[in-house]
Amino acid sequence: MKYTHLIVALCFLLISNYALAQENYTADRPGIGNGSYVVETGVFGLETGIQLSTGNAINQFDIGQMLLRFGVIENFELRALLNSYSTQYFDQTDAVNSGFQDLGLAAKYKLFESEEGKTRVSSIGKISLPVGASSFTNDEIVPTLFGVVDQSVAENISISSNLGYTFGIGDLNDNWLFTLTPGFSLPNQENLSFYAGYAGIYSGGNINEHYHYTEAGLALIVNDGAQLDLNAGYEIEQESLFIGIGFAQGF
Repeated sequence: MKYTHLIVALCFLLISNYALAQENYTADRPGIGNGSYVVETGVFGLETGIQLSTGNAINQFDIGQMLLRFGVIENFELRALLNSYSTQYFDQTDAVNSGFQDLGLAAKYKLFESEEGKTRVSSIGKISLPVGASSFTNDEIVPTLFGVVDQSVAENISISSNLGYTFGIGDLNDNWLFTLTPGFSLPNQENLSFYAGYAGIYSGGNINEHYHYTEAGLALIVNDGAQLDLNAGYEIEQESLFIGIGFAQGF
């Protein structure tokens, strides 16, 4: 808990030093995957939201989903994932679990961008720190690597894809994450965009646990480049549903 308060205090100190809003800030939310956009030098990004998940007699409410981003140098940003305060409700036993999720530290680097700006490739390295509540922690420092590609295929249509690998540490199994997300904006309404896509998590080793998600959502750019978003998804094997809303802003 004390680490969460320290990181929040430092980040709001950074906000005070970069008070001008960034109208061209591009958020990594909504959606399971990340985008390839890297925060510009000296720009601070705040992304947050809430989510309700339900399925298999377990309902979970997450408040926070907080991601903090800071552009350190050209093409390179540091990231702090403060994540959420979560509450689980179990239908059959009326039991309740609540607490903070594990924190994460990460960095994103833009590897390539075409001259026309139609293709962008970035990489993300992340570690998850086992400081969350007992019901929501991995009990291990867990590293993950991502490759992210965004491709514009037409004036108002683009495709984003992620390929991520989480290393198996301790009793945890390694797994792969793959996302494929087409997105589009209306010709006469560039501030409003939509997406619909697929995300899959595939466990390695001898564990045959795979999760397949369909998801969709929209994002609306409002005053000073702030983003409001709405997203929803469905996990096929567990027959679970999630829906969330969020906010993002660059400073």
